[in-house]
Formats: sequence, structure tokens, C-alpha cells
Amino acid sequence: MEYNGKKYRLFEKAFSDDTFSGRLVGRTITPKTPHRKNKVVTLDTVMEVIRDGDTISYPHYYRTGDKGLELVVRKLREHGKKNIKLYGNAMFDNVDPWLIDAFRDGIITGIYGNPYRKLGSFMLTGAMLPWVGVGVSHGNRVRKLQTGEVNVRVAFGPVSISDKYGNANGLYGKPEHLCGPVGLFDADAGCAEYVCLLTGTVSDTVVMPTPLSMEQVDFVVKVDDPGLNSGIGSGTLDMKKAISNPFNVHVANNVTSVIKASGVVKNNFSFQVGSGAGLIILNNIRTILKEEKIRADFSIGGVTSLHVDMLDEDTLHQLMHGQLFEPSERMFDSMRNNPRHHEITTAYYASVANKEAAVNLLDLAVLSALEVDLEFNLNTVCANGRIIGGIGGGQDVAAGADLTVIFLPLATGKDGKGYPKVVDRVYTRTTPGEVVDAVVTEEYVAVNPNSASSYKYAIMQRAKEFGAKLVTIEELKDLSERKAKEFGTIPPNNETTDEVVHVIEWRDGTLLDTIKKPII
Repeated sequence: MEYNGKKYRLFEKAFSDDTFSGRLVGRTITPKTPHRKNKVVTLDTVMEVIRDGDTISYPHYYRTGDKGLELVVRKLREHGKKNIKLYGNAMFDNVDPWLIDAFRDGIITGIYGNPYRKLGSFMLTGAMLPWVGVGVSHGNRVRKLQTGEVNVRVAFGPVSISDKYGNANGLYGKPEHLCGPVGLFDADAGCAEYVCLLTGTVSDTVVMPTPLSMEQVDFVVKVDDPGLNSGIGSGTLDMKKAISNPFNVHVANNVTSVIKASGVVKNNFSFQVGSGAGLIILNNIRTILKEEKIRADFSIGGVTSLHVDMLDEDTLHQLMHGQLFEPSERMFDSMRNNPRHHEITTAYYASVANKEAAVNLLDLAVLSALEVDLEFNLNTVCANGRIIGGIGGGQDVAAGADLTVIFLPLATGKDGKGYPKVVDRVYTRTTPGEVVDAVVTEEYVAVNPNSASSYKYAIMQRAKEFGAKLVTIEELKDLSERKAKEFGTIPPNNETTDEVVHVIEWRDGTLLDTIKKPII
């Protein structure tokens, strides 16, 4: 199959037997010998190096608080640029209407990344065709840059502070601009032909630390607002809010039962646990560590104040921070001052083009999903045919961790309709079932019989001892359907045409699934 000029190999299995060769690609060298160069220019100057048909890149770490991408798109429009491809990652509702208008006007004609809700709805109409959207994981996004599969003309990176030479970070500058780790932009800066920083503060003195270095940077553009960190917060990061949701409490306790049965929490184990119900699970893990008087080695993923508490009390030895989810002063203080709180790049986190990645060192991963099917495949993107989520690091973490636990409600309902969350076949496969070890709902647990986890048999043998109700995935599906019917009628999936509007890649670039245009 071929989409956007790429001939796809179909996904066969999570860990390919293929042997790869080649070298990582890198940035262009400087055209002239550098010497004390002040790189501060206007965005108009940067536009001069962009040609029609080029690809530009932009990271999403300011999330809904981002301001920089709109400035770039506006300048592309002013300078009459056409047919530009956007190498993004996650695009939230703050891109409406200006990015959608740029598509309609032929300024932007293709995107790589995960379009949420409004942009996803626009894509589903087929309005981006002949371009087919490309959904990628965090690690795959980096891999495509590292291998030269995607070549970026100009990488635009928003930062809170940069000096005039191009050294930058997200830890200093105006408080409202602080974005913490900038590792999501590291591969862009290392591989693009040109690198442009959009900074809220320009310093005349050298900025340190330098996760983004003057070695890589061509342009520094002063902007009023690269992004506001008020838009960064994701999910439920407050414990009181987390425990106020009955689902969070029930599913967190059930996941904790599985964790206890597995025996995975031991001295020097490593883990990734998210927000919402994950916050309760994290606190339960912390309690186990305290009771056993042991210490976890490291944690990665969505970092919260609770992780910082664990770091400070030494129930957690190392905290690896790749993307900010909690823009609190405590978080920034910890990143600045605690030598065991580390900023990492997305390549270090998850790229399969590297000789190792942090996700592969995980003992435990606890993740959420929208749907799971009888083969334990996950869907994290589509809800009843609508694109509402993304892939994020889910593929990478699920594949890397020894024990991957997925939690989701048994069913949900709204307006007289019920939606089972365990189905015959997921609407869109975003993670293959072979890397999922257990699925947990509020009351039940299904262990994947094909799981390769070293903790699989411990869970199966000790689940009852810790209060976990084991069922087969087929039984869980039946329970899910019954629960959905309590909410109302189960609607059929939306019918689709044969026209593909979005592809889902596995983390190695193979074709995992497609999303087709719905029949309206």
C-alpha cells in the first residue's frame, strides 16, 4: 500500500526480525565560519528560507496554551507560501479555526501527527485528501527524523528563554512561559536543515542549562507569547479530584491488586504510571514501597508532584522527565535543583532507531485506552468513529515494559446509548495486543494468554489472594456488553467508504491500521 508517496510494509509483529542498517541523519553544517553571531531576527527573515512544498516541524509541549504555531502559519500566509507539510505530534482544539483555514486555502496541505477532535473531524470529511494523515507514536516521530524518512526544512521550537546565540531551555524566563522539558524538540533541532527558536525572553548573557544548544540553532525570534503554561495541564493531576471520581477509585484499586499479585514492585524496579486513576495507583505504589522499605529505581512519563514527593523522600531514586504535564513552581524548582530529576529527550525515551531506549527498561507500565478487543488490541484514537485521542507514547511504553496493564471502564453511556469498551474488534488498532499483558476494569481482570511478561503466571496464580477477579477476555466482552445495555441501546459502528483519510503507523513505521472516511 502507498500513502503520501510512502510504500508501506504491513505490520507483522511488534518486534520485527528484520535487520536494519544505515546511519542517523543530522543537521546541516554552518555555511560560514561562526564567530559571536547574534541570531536574533524577525519571523519574516525566517520565511525567506522556506520554499513552497517544504516540510516544517513544530512540537506540542505547550499543548492548548501554544501560541507559536499560529504565528508561524500566519506568516506563511502573509508571505504567500503554499503546499507546506506540517510535521507535528498532537494538535488540539486550539488550532481551530486558523489551521483548518490554512488547509482550505492551500497553505498547509498535509500533516504528520495526531489530530484531536475538531481537526480530527475535519480530516474525517476527506478535506485533506489527497494527503492522508499519519498517526505516529512519540518514538516513531523521532525515528522518522533520525532515519531521514521525513526531511524538515525549518524546525520551529517555542521556548521560554534563549540567549541571542541560540542556547535555550524551558526552565527560566517569564513564569507564564515556563514549559519544562523541551526534549520533544530535540530530534527536530538535530535533524532539520534550519532551526528557529520562538522565545518569550532573549538574554544577552549565555543561558544554561542548554537542552537546546547554539550548535543547532540558526534563528532566534522574540515573540510576546511562545505559549502559556496554563494550557499544559493534562488529565487529573490533583489527588482530591482523582479520588472524587468513583471510576478512578475502583479501577485504581483493582489495578493495584494486579500489581501486588504480580510482585513487580520490588527494590530498584522501574515504572510509568499516568494521571487520573493513575495518580491513585502511583500513591498505592508509594505506599507499598514505604511498607517494604525499598526504593524504585526510576520513573518516566507524565510527571506529577507526587513523583517529586517520592523523589524527595527517596522512595524513588531517579525521575526522568521528557514532557511537562504539571506546570507548578514545585515542579520547576525540582527540575532546576534536584540532581536526580533529569530532563530527557524523546529519542532517549522511545526511538527504535537508537541502540536502546528508556521504555525498554520499564518493569511496569499502567496505561489507559478507549477500547480493547478479543485479541487485546488497543484503540486510543477513535470513539464511535470520531477522532478524539492520539497515540502518544502508548505504543512505545506498552512494547517496552515487562508488564503492561491497561485500564478502562467496562462500558460508558450517554443519551440513551451504551458503549461497551471490550469489543470483538477495535474500531482502530493503535497498539497490537501482543504487547498488552492484562486488561483491568472496575471489577474484573483479563490476562492475555499470549503474554510474554515474566509476571504473567504470578498474576494468574495469586490474583484471588489479592482480591482480583480473573475472567477471560471473552467473558469480559460479555460483561461489557451487559453493562452497556444498562445505559441504553448499543449503536452500530459508523459505516465508512473505502477512502482512507488517516493511517496508524506502528513505532517502526509499518502500517498498523487505517481510518476511512465515514458515510454521513
